[in-house]
Amino acid sequence: MVVPSRGRPENAERLAQAFIDTQTEADLYFIIDNDDPKWNEYAKNENIKCLPADNKTGGCAASLNTGAIYLLDFTQFPLYDYFVFLGDDHLPRTQNWDKAFIQALGINTGIVYGNDLLQGENLPTAFGMSRDLVTQLQGMTFPGCIHLFFDNFVKQLGIDLNYLKYLPDVIIEHLHPVAGKAEMDEGYARVNQPKWYEEDLLTL
Repeated sequence: MVVPSRGRPENAERLAQAFIDTQTEADLYFIIDNDDPKWNEYAKNENIKCLPADNKTGGCAASLNTGAIYLLDFTQFPLYDYFVFLGDDHLPRTQNWDKAFIQALGINTGIVYGNDLLQGENLPTAFGMSRDLVTQLQGMTFPGCIHLFFDNFVKQLGIDLNYLKYLPDVIIEHLHPVAGKAEMDEGYARVNQPKWYEEDLLTL
């Protein structure tokens, strides 16, 4: 599980606890910007594995791709057959949801996603991906992405591959301000500037 995060160690702690509560067996890695002033707050939690990212973009896509590339290195990490992206504002609610993702993907090249109670089937705001795709992409989203539209990219990729699986009964709740489930903090305000929509759309 690859989770880019910046300035939200409390979200990381909440997500780590959700893994325990849902009996999730997958390894959980938080990708933290080198210059995050709250780095030490992440690192002091024994339930949190942290990997660094030299990310100056302000968005999470570069950190996501950095983390995925780290974890492809089977000389340093286990040989993972499946990769999952979660935001630090996602919260799994379904028991053994990671096993449901694995079962849905099987040996196929493709994408799987659950119900975030916000976008639902419309967009994979959190998603699983087969290892071969991560290898080909050298990450989990498109090159040049800063923060936005990579869920659109991933959905279209799954459609193009003819292997996009939506699991409506697997709940991975998106605790986002749009849903009224989080405060509009500095991070949300930063990545939702109009210029970012324009820049990411141009690179998509």
